[in-house]
Amino acid sequence: MPVSGGARPAPIELPPIALDAELEFSSSALADGLSYWNKRAAGRQMPLLADIRPEEIVSLLPFLSLFEIRTQDGVFSIFPRLAGAKFEEVFGQIHKKELHTVLPPEILERWHGAARTMVEAGVPLRATGQVLHEDRSFITFELLLAPLSRTGDEIDILYLLSDFGMPSLSG
Repeated sequence: MPVSGGARPAPIELPPIALDAELEFSSSALADGLSYWNKRAAGRQMPLLADIRPEEIVSLLPFLSLFEIRTQDGVFSIFPRLAGAKFEEVFGQIHKKELHTVLPPEILERWHGAARTMVEAGVPLRATGQVLHEDRSFITFELLLAPLSRTGDEIDILYLLSDFGMPSLSG
């Protein structure tokens, strides 16, 4: 049906990413990433960004992404300071790019919703679901979203480990 009067089509709404605080990971890389996060937190609410040492987690680097959390004029956003190879295999080159320039708005809002939930909870979360980007809905994901801070005062970095796969055909 044609759109009349220059009206815009309704924005696409995608289901939110499923989040839980149980932290029972299927992926051993994500479980290892959580163990490392807990070790570096050393009993604090969260580790500092400076506590994360890439040389200590070489095997996790393909799974690791670090997103800067920004709130400007009441608008929440995330910026990829580091995008792991696993993440970029699925979503393309996003490293140090403004996400609104490389992702459709509905995908970006889905990511922002998960990141906002982690910030509000202030604790690590497990995320699961299907990739709903481009023609990749056959890919499933499991994520670890955990808070980091530059100063220890506020959550301003998202420590994200991502593992992607294909759903099992057994049933």
